[in-house]
Order: sequence, then structure tokens, then C-alpha cells
Amino acid sequence: MAGKYIDLHFLMSSTKNDVEQVKEFIQDVLELNGDSISSLDSAFENKNFSEMKSIAHMLKSSADIFDSALYKEKLVNLEAKCKAGEEQSVAEALDELKKVAVVWETQLREELEKLS
Repeated sequence: MAGKYIDLHFLMSSTKNDVEQVKEFIQDVLELNGDSISSLDSAFENKNFSEMKSIAHMLKSSADIFDSALYKEKLVNLEAKCKAGEEQSVAEALDELKKVAVVWETQLREELEKLS
């Protein structure tokens, strides 16, 4: 899973290169993502695949903003598995997403540090 998971070009362009605004946005996304991964875990424990599907869908916008194709792919996969409702495949998709999310968050933190 090596490689670059994020690209700030779209975000920088849409904020007219406002570094402070980009930093604030990255911080907000990091917080949202962490909370959402926890919510996914909780929903999985409760076998609430509908809630998981909703959370994954919501997170796709963050993946788009950072041009994160692999992260988005894992979110789309989780959504599909939740829709099908087969517990084992949902568990596998959630595990794959969480592995990618760790790297994605690390790279976001690195970009945030570069901007500081």
C-alpha cells in the first residue's frame, strides 16, 4: 500500500492557495475521519450495516477533495458490502478500509506539517 494517497492541488485551488484555510480543513477532516472510523466500528458491532453504508458514503466527499482514489475505492467497496449485508464480507471490507485510512491520515498529517 505504498504510494501517495492524497493530492492537495484541488483543495489549494479551490481555496485560492489560502494555506490557513487548507490547514483548518485538513484538521477538520482528520477529526471527522477518526470519529467516523470509530462510528463504523460501533455500527459493525451492532450489525447496523445501513449506518455503516451511510458513514462510508459521507466519507467519500473527503476522499474526492484530496483526490484519494484508493481511499474512495475502499469506501465504495464497504458501501457495496453493507448493502449486500453479508457480515464476513463487511468485516473484510471494513478491515481493508481501516488499513488504508491509517496511511491516508498519516499522509494528511504530513501535509499539514509541511504547511505549518
